[in-house]
Amino acid sequence: MNSYFRLSMSPRVQRPLTILGLPKAYKTNIEYSVFEKLDSAIVAYFSIEAREEVPAILNTPTFLIQEDLKQLFSLYYPNLQAKMIQLFAGEEGSHKNYTYWLPYFSPSFCLHESTKKYPNGFLQTMVLDYALLPQEPIFRVGGLLEYCVIVELSVAESILRRCPYGVELTPVEVR
Repeated sequence: MNSYFRLSMSPRVQRPLTILGLPKAYKTNIEYSVFEKLDSAIVAYFSIEAREEVPAILNTPTFLIQEDLKQLFSLYYPNLQAKMIQLFAGEEGSHKNYTYWLPYFSPSFCLHESTKKYPNGFLQTMVLDYALLPQEPIFRVGGLLEYCVIVELSVAESILRRCPYGVELTPVEVR
């Protein structure tokens, strides 16, 4: 049986970019019918704070990845669709800018019955059902309030070899 990992922004990132002006259509668990209508590229802004950190993954206001991860994901997921978000510093006189991508992964409803959720519906303990796992090396878990991306061991190893800043890979139980 293959090993799986939850991919997210590391909790050690203390001051991630604060994105301003991102349209509401770019919400966390976006459906494909909404995703396909989004512009292929948009501009948003970020607030420059003292020593802001620029991680390879942002979890808020939605799941975003930097270019290097997008290229890596495309190797494992050749039909990956993603929308570009060009971020510019909101403060006058600053010329900082970063490019992030909003990837789309179809939801895979593969939660095991032993998965536990808090009363508010957010995930407490995730367990994946081996019989329901998709054949994709990267996928999103459906049926959750949060956007939860799972990668197989081979993808996790590829990510770690590239040493992206601010990435967390958490092992996920599979039954």
